[in-house]
Amino acid sequence: MIAFYIIIAVFIAWIWVDYYRLIDIYENEKLNYFILTFVLGCASVFIVIGINDYFLDKFEFALNGEFINDFLYSVFKIGMLEEVAKMIPFLIVYFLFKKQFNEPIDYLAYISISALGFSAMENILYFQKYGPYIINNRAILTTVGHMFDTSLIAYGIIRYKYYHKSQGVLGIIAFFFLAALSHGFYDFWLLFEGTKSGGWIITILYFLVTISVFAIILNNAINNSPFFSYKKVIDSNKVVSRLLMYYGIVFLAQFIVLIFVENLSYAINHLTVSVLLSGFIIVVSCVRLSRFKLIKGRWVNLKIELPFSISQGDPYGMKSTYFRLKIKGEPFNEAYINVYYEEYFSLHPLSQRNTYLGNSRLAFIEKKVFLKNDETYYVAKVFHSSESGAYETILLKPKVSNTTMVNDKYPIVAVLKTDVDIDRGNLKTHRFKFKEWAYIKPKH
Repeated sequence: MIAFYIIIAVFIAWIWVDYYRLIDIYENEKLNYFILTFVLGCASVFIVIGINDYFLDKFEFALNGEFINDFLYSVFKIGMLEEVAKMIPFLIVYFLFKKQFNEPIDYLAYISISALGFSAMENILYFQKYGPYIINNRAILTTVGHMFDTSLIAYGIIRYKYYHKSQGVLGIIAFFFLAALSHGFYDFWLLFEGTKSGGWIITILYFLVTISVFAIILNNAINNSPFFSYKKVIDSNKVVSRLLMYYGIVFLAQFIVLIFVENLSYAINHLTVSVLLSGFIIVVSCVRLSRFKLIKGRWVNLKIELPFSISQGDPYGMKSTYFRLKIKGEPFNEAYINVYYEEYFSLHPLSQRNTYLGNSRLAFIEKKVFLKNDETYYVAKVFHSSESGAYETILLKPKVSNTTMVNDKYPIVAVLKTDVDIDRGNLKTHRFKFKEWAYIKPKH
């Protein structure tokens, strides 16, 4: 069984290693550096075990059911010690291979992979102790939690190097303590006897909040890469489908092993409960962490919020109302339209009735602009005949709701005209005039 636990623990870590390979779009890191960092991260677990066995356990500082004592225990003996351990592999790799750290996302990737190594080794030990019953929870909550907490340290470094140098080293130290506090706060509600029955609710709510914060941290890092280019975007659909596929494999692996450990009936019941309880958390986390708004040089302040919103409405005029859950982040997948960025393409009117374009027209996207609420618009030339002839400048606004594609492959856009000079940058949405819906196809 230990062989299975090792395989599944490493696979869980790979989910998020591959995630970084998908979102690091400007300069991909070599896998061998990631592997080294991961192995060192695995070994860092023994730093914690050694310090506890040979030093900290000699002091009378343990969980005793008292709120303040147990909170301090969670923050300092668990949180701070483990964050120090996870930071050591990162520092080793950083000082040995400094050239690999040439954009903000690198700091997050390497420190996260150190945390994933730590989490993988810890998972093996926990699976061996408690069995396969805890695989799904540790696959999302514990693994991503370790990754987020340690990423706070990297974010302190990123802010110092790329954004707020005036804070100096004190800013990095502050984020280290924030990482220890975050780690301890998460663990406390699981360990404190006074909240044993309901502490897990606070832990899950806190985890969901950290997903929102983590998404902003990653987005800020990507936006401030020195290699930033509007020509490259993250394919959010590819990211979320890959993550959900991986977690589906984890559920399946747990289901199979539970058949052998228990029986088929038990495995089915456990899978049902796991999907109901963990499935929501996994879907929300994967979707939110796949949605980024790529704007060069943009820094967004960290916000304490859930990664989703719930609205109530009655759009059909019926007496009963319904609740609609909306996961936050940029819902529009720019990958579909961005392949035409700074390229020639064919712009087709969606309807031939009262069409502004007439027939299909040759067009070229010149640049991307962001207006109210950072909505994305594309400035495009539409040619009257050939690419060397006369043209007019229009704005294209991607359609983001209901049907957004023709034949599931050609993005639909709103064709807009304005009476101001687009090149002067004084664009206001109220100055746009909608002409028609059109769709984009490759140039013939």
